[in-house]
Amino acid sequence: MKTKRLLAGLLSAVLASTLCLSGCGADSGVMDAANANAVTGGDSSLPVITWKMGSTWGSGNIHFSVDQRFTELVSQLTGGRFTITNYSEGELCAANQLFDYVQNGTIECGGDWGGYWSGKDTAFELLSTCMDNFTALDYYTWIYQAGGMDCYKDLYGQYNMEYFPIVTNGTESGIRSVRPITSIADMQKMKIRLGGVMAGRAAKKLGINITTVAASELYESLQRGVIDGGEFSGPWADDSLKLQEVAKYWCAPAWYQSSGVNGVMINKNAWDKLPEEYQVAIETAAKTCCGEQLARYTWNDITTANKMLTEDGVIVTALNEDDWQTIRETCRQVYEEEAAVNENFNKVYSSMMEYRDISATYRDMLGDYSWGFNYDDAN
Repeated sequence: MKTKRLLAGLLSAVLASTLCLSGCGADSGVMDAANANAVTGGDSSLPVITWKMGSTWGSGNIHFSVDQRFTELVSQLTGGRFTITNYSEGELCAANQLFDYVQNGTIECGGDWGGYWSGKDTAFELLSTCMDNFTALDYYTWIYQAGGMDCYKDLYGQYNMEYFPIVTNGTESGIRSVRPITSIADMQKMKIRLGGVMAGRAAKKLGINITTVAASELYESLQRGVIDGGEFSGPWADDSLKLQEVAKYWCAPAWYQSSGVNGVMINKNAWDKLPEEYQVAIETAAKTCCGEQLARYTWNDITTANKMLTEDGVIVTALNEDDWQTIRETCRQVYEEEAAVNENFNKVYSSMMEYRDISATYRDMLGDYSWGFNYDDAN
């Protein structure tokens, strides 16, 4: 009975939040106290708990705002009795230290992008990004309907953590460069910043010189000629770094990251101490956040890309079809090589490819109606 009341309250609160988002035009949404109390039933016997949440993202980063939205929802869903304080990258620890801080219980949770933990296990990268494979909607569907969540629970669980995705974002912008890129040969003559271990391996096979540059140093590195091209994220996030000011050329789309996932990792011991109501609130907040952010990222990427092309003077280039095929074959080869030597990687990759196999027939049937098509006014 208690669980039924809890789930009913959660549904009421989430619906109220969604209605506010659609009716008020708010970017983050506001849930009133009455709806928040509906989740806990106004149960003042539930403990007051405060957690710390570190982040791999800086305070001005678009991705950090998703961490903040997640913690806002948790507070709203528990009537303010469970609060999680956000700390941006560097405030509690460096980005590359966050995993250990959460695993060891130094802090209770952290907002992450799993690719940062590829040095521990390359399977983390597949849980956060993929080359020439999933779209944001694929990740979203795979996670919540096709077994993907089990992969997150299993891998992070090996490191004493629970895990919840909080955003599936679309394809990255592509490579922004100081000179136009129209071929693999063009990239071979440049120093390029690419994130991700697998993308680095693919680039090496393609003869592309990859240079390591922190995201916070990307603008200056392009400006000073330390690198000739680089990537960060989608157009909206790129705009937060103003990369279009120092790299006018944009080679799209992004073969090295066709989509991505950010999430929240939670220390298992801290998780186990939570009342069931708070655990359900975290899970619900993560799912709600994931749905909101899919639309938020997509729309803001659309409008920001339009601005870059019409107002900022960005020039879009593309690779030829033969080079695209070479890249596609190289990416698959890199994945298959890693799957052959890493059991965890193979488990995640096999699950992703099984999803693709199951969805292939219907995806082909839909054709242009899958993602959509543009009207040709000339016809």
